[in-house]
Amino acid sequence: MESKENIKFTYQYNNKKRSANVFVLFIASGVLFLGAAFYFLATNMNILLMADVVAGIVWFVLFTNLKPSFFEILVSESGFQVNYYSVASTMRNYQSIEIEFSQFAGFEVGRKMKGLKHELILSVNSKYGVADYPPVSMTLVTKKERKQVVSVLQQIINQKYQFEHK
Repeated sequence: MESKENIKFTYQYNNKKRSANVFVLFIASGVLFLGAAFYFLATNMNILLMADVVAGIVWFVLFTNLKPSFFEILVSESGFQVNYYSVASTMRNYQSIEIEFSQFAGFEVGRKMKGLKHELILSVNSKYGVADYPPVSMTLVTKKERKQVVSVLQQIINQKYQFEHK
């Protein structure tokens, strides 16, 4: 796909505001746990210090495993692009998946961690058969928005199927 400025998108979605708020929560919680730990250490409250450290570790392990992410999908006339990065890290690792409609084989939305974590798995046709991209976290995408994204992807599949069977 070309640069965003030169393409007319038929569908766009992103959770920029929600992901920014969760990133602020991630940073603020780190500051809060660290501040509390220094206070408990300075005042010799060892039991509260241990509780704070354990709670902080549990919080950050859970938060990291949920992989809350910025999620964006851009659909053009010939294909679509999914952009994402984890907000459970201070280092941004920007990822992008670009798929032409002719290569798109399917998708799956899965749930993990008792339904707390949602993932999108995109499949493409390759010369070796169907290949799956690594899962993209949709944990910060609301149920309504997730249904909308699934609907758009299903429409792409349906249109491709109708075009191939004419």
